[in-house]
Amino acid sequence: MKPNSCLVVIRGFPYDEGSTLQIAQPNVIIGRKDVGWEPDIGFENAYVSRKQAAIRWESGSYSITDFESKHGTEVNGVRLAPFSPHPLQSSDTVSFAKGMVILTFSTSMWEETLDFGPASQLSPSAAGYELDPVRRQLHLRDLSYAFSDKEYKCLELLLAKERQFVPKEDIIRYVWPERSEDDQLPPASPEELNSLLYRIRRKTNAALSIENIRGKGYILTLSDIAAKMI
Repeated sequence: MKPNSCLVVIRGFPYDEGSTLQIAQPNVIIGRKDVGWEPDIGFENAYVSRKQAAIRWESGSYSITDFESKHGTEVNGVRLAPFSPHPLQSSDTVSFAKGMVILTFSTSMWEETLDFGPASQLSPSAAGYELDPVRRQLHLRDLSYAFSDKEYKCLELLLAKERQFVPKEDIIRYVWPERSEDDQLPPASPEELNSLLYRIRRKTNAALSIENIRGKGYILTLSDIAAKMI
């Protein structure tokens, strides 16, 4: 088995951000800790299934399999089909329950500083950007922009669909997944979304343009200034 493979925690209680969870055996079960049940890697989150997924080492490669979890398992933003092993590569982003838990898979030595890949596949025009999901930052050459958790998730989705229309409902579901899953919490309001986008525009200054399409959604475009810097 390949030594020192691990999951780096971006979000996932009870672990601290940046914690490393070792993949120490050929088949590692991931899920929610419960009375009488503790998976190999356990999270304390009601939206994570007791048996969420498994990471398996076989024939010289890793794969991850979703166990038909209630809220799903995603790799690099793509939801996995239940019980269908999906290849897992170093720097892949694994998320459970619509982003309630986010992890980065790594086969690097622990003694090395890990490189953080983007959590989504960016369009070619955005390839000059680097998204840091742990620090919640956007890097552009010698410039760095820091965001709150919600701001980062919104920017991550818009960058992944740069120059494409993104309905506001999609943004709300992605940024506030807890609102759609808990009937006792009110849905995110248009005012909250507008405030979030205002803060992103203010922090990025001229690097990004986020166009409001008649109150239905948004289109993010890299500005000419940013394009020249790439």
